Amino acid sequence: MLVCVTGEVGSGKTEVIKIIKRHNYHTFVMDDYVHQIYKKNKIGYQLIKKHFGSQYVNSEKVNRKKLGKFVFSNLDNLKKLNRIMIPIIQAKIEEIAEKSKLFFIELGIYIYYKKQFSKYFDKVIYVNRNKKLKNKNFQKKIPYSSNFPTFLVGKLNKAIKTAHNGEYIIVENHENLKKLQDKILRILKKFLKQNIL
Repeated sequence: MLVCVTGEVGSGKTEVIKIIKRHNYHTFVMDDYVHQIYKKNKIGYQLIKKHFGSQYVNSEKVNRKKLGKFVFSNLDNLKKLNRIMIPIIQAKIEEIAEKSKLFFIELGIYIYYKKQFSKYFDKVIYVNRNKKLKNKNFQKKIPYSSNFPTFLVGKLNKAIKTAHNGEYIIVENHENLKKLQDKILRILKKFLKQNIL
């Protein structure tokens, strides 16, 4: 069984995964995996160099800051990056699925590319946060995001509406860490009662 943990940048997905991991469940953070394959001679490094040019890699890894500035300022560049990376991410999810264990996978881009990823997951946990807190975290993580493509905002609004219509398990993350932990534990207990976990 695979459970996707998703939400906007800055919503608290990583904290949710940490809480789940502390309670001895298998977790996987896709962004950490991308970091790994962006190292020299790995598949991500090779593809970025091939499709975007050697100016976006250095002697050790992909220059994520430089690449981020480039793709977050232009919709076509972002689409190109996603076309390259989505098949690699899909392959990794398929590999995890073969392990016959319950895995919680943090996958932020799920909300933008549901069509490409929904078939892999049995449940989706959507982490939501108020705009002020979310934007604060967003600016910390992606300070060069002033030209963030507006088409993603539209997809996101649709995802949030779908989440509130019951397709996702919603975790409202507007308070402190203790409150968040309590909410996650309640979800895990509910899964256990329903013999899902």
